[in-house]
Amino acid sequence: MSFYNVVLFFHISGAFTLFVGMGQEWVGITRLNNSINQDQARDWAKFLSSLKFTYISGGILLLITGIYLAAVRWGWTDWIIVSFLLWLYLVLHGALVTGRKVLKFSDSLNPKSEMHEAELSTQISKLKLLNLLQSRIAVGLGAIFIMTVKPKVTGSVIVVIIAFILGVLPLLTKGKTAAANLTKIEGKN
Repeated sequence: MSFYNVVLFFHISGAFTLFVGMGQEWVGITRLNNSINQDQARDWAKFLSSLKFTYISGGILLLITGIYLAAVRWGWTDWIIVSFLLWLYLVLHGALVTGRKVLKFSDSLNPKSEMHEAELSTQISKLKLLNLLQSRIAVGLGAIFIMTVKPKVTGSVIVVIIAFILGVLPLLTKGKTAAANLTKIEGKN
């Protein structure tokens, strides 16, 4: 067993941690969408905010080990540069878009005045959190594909374009996603 293989294990574990975080985020968003009062919404928003520690640990682990792997084995090839840019996109999109939306929503829940369920539901649906998560999942899968296949720059760019198209499609469906349908099936119409 070489040190390289140990670092590779931790690199894969970093990616796995990010996807575990995305799975937890999916559950949290679904539960937030099903909230019938501000207390429930506040609890699920707090849960979603707590995922930053999962994302930070997975992201740092992925970055540090990725830099090591690139330095000792691969060099700064096309697919590594593109994968790094996708990692950067995931980090910034998660923190600056989704993270800020959840924080702003959580702050808007005034404990002194209770929102009606319909108003709460409208405020939550305006966030489009599940659509944003689906776009990050598509880009994350694109990055994994690039790191697995290791294409040249043209192939990497094609994968990025496909990932972004697949990631943006949920944003264009106005909430008509499989996840939105699942929410309706679970009892919230």
